[in-house]
Amino acid sequence: MFIRPATAADAALLADLSAVTMCEAFGPPHNPAPVVDAYIQSALTPETLATELNDKRSVFFIADQDGSAVGFAKLRRHAPPRRMPLPYRSRGQAVEIQRIYLLNSQIGQGQGRLLMNYCLDWARQQGYKAVWLGVWERNERALGFYQRMGFERFGFHYFQFGPERQRDYWLVKIIDA
Repeated sequence: MFIRPATAADAALLADLSAVTMCEAFGPPHNPAPVVDAYIQSALTPETLATELNDKRSVFFIADQDGSAVGFAKLRRHAPPRRMPLPYRSRGQAVEIQRIYLLNSQIGQGQGRLLMNYCLDWARQQGYKAVWLGVWERNERALGFYQRMGFERFGFHYFQFGPERQRDYWLVKIIDA
């Protein structure tokens, strides 16, 4: 697997990949298809992704396997949640892994670990001491993966997904050691 930084030219590719991975991760039976489709049409369009790609606080990485995009990650620099452990709550100490997804066909082959390690290495090289992320409390596969990668829970927040208010756990991994 080859991982590369995304560019503005990747907006349509990221929109397509986001739509597929969103359906695979959160579609039926977890959520009704119309709710997932509405979210994709509002939040994961090529235009929305182009705006995110141009945001200087965000960085995207695309994972390619044999010339095809099979996953991606988005890291975002902004203030961590108030419940984040000190001293990592201070500005510039932690970065969020806002999205990290692989196609279902790629899961279980070690590529998730490669993509996560790439993100962690990038964060270390940028001088961050911790990374944090949110994960839906019912996404047991992701929760297990993050636990194996050394993330620990420190709180939660709510995410409005269609008509349902869903709870996401906040997880953190200290990387300064």
